[in-house]
Amino acid sequence: MKQRPIQSFMLGVLLFLPLSFALWYLGAVVHLAPLTWLTEQLLQLSFPQSVLWLKLDSSTLVLASNFGIDAQGAVVSPPVSDDLMGFHLNPLIYTYSLPLLFALILATPSSNKWQQLIWASLIWLPIAAFSMFFSVLKVLCFDVGTAFQQQQGLSAWSLDAIALAYQMGTLILPMIAPLVIWMALNRVFLLSLAPQLHRILAH
Repeated sequence: MKQRPIQSFMLGVLLFLPLSFALWYLGAVVHLAPLTWLTEQLLQLSFPQSVLWLKLDSSTLVLASNFGIDAQGAVVSPPVSDDLMGFHLNPLIYTYSLPLLFALILATPSSNKWQQLIWASLIWLPIAAFSMFFSVLKVLCFDVGTAFQQQQGLSAWSLDAIALAYQMGTLILPMIAPLVIWMALNRVFLLSLAPQLHRILAH
């Protein structure tokens, strides 16, 4: 029996997803390195007096702030010694949508899959950078705390906006970005499925 396009596509996604996930995890440094570099540039541009550097240590994100603890135990900037406040983050939480995006593209019948993978990666990069940027900013605002808030002159509503952007970047964008990017790159395929989708929804 000839498979319908929707069934073939869904089967392809199920087959490619484990492979994409394995490549994403094993090759984490490949996609995390440019993402970390871009985010560090944004942080240095936005908060040069607060962030010393943002580096990738294997699959761990390391943030070195320009804050330290003085003799009275208060957080100060610049630090009074070489003992800087540093933080470790898991950068994979910003990129876990990448395997799904690649699986969707690979499962779609198309003659330009490699071109789509490149375009999808370029579109995805600033979205992931948004997530990483506000995750680091959340650490500065609430883990470094008052010292950073006063240094930057942040108001209560600014902190609320940063917290909201952090939630969007870690919970919402990683879920919807793969679908939106894939749909934008495969409008022809979606239109070819429209009659079948209409019949399915009618039942």
